[in-house]
Amino acid sequence: MRIRVPISNREAASYIKLRRLGYSISIIAKFFGRSTSAIYRRIRKAVEYGILDRRDLRKIPNRTRKIARARMERTMLQMIEKWNSWILGEGEEPP
Repeated sequence: MRIRVPISNREAASYIKLRRLGYSISIIAKFFGRSTSAIYRRIRKAVEYGILDRRDLRKIPNRTRKIARARMERTMLQMIEKWNSWILGEGEEPP
């Protein structure tokens, strides 16, 4: 039996902020411990409301995407504690 933990407003806002910075849905899902479908649903709603622009990363060359993904994962490892503390309400501004 799985326990369903609701997504807080700050957590959903962090998905949108990270997506604006160019992070992929799979990276965001990996570091927040959520499924990619849960992240995608929030981002899809943001696109529908006009908060976020739709991005298509399929046309970028494979080597470039791999290098960018490795850099983004390193950055997320450094920033994950700051994001988690902001989501829990400890900070006023997101990192």
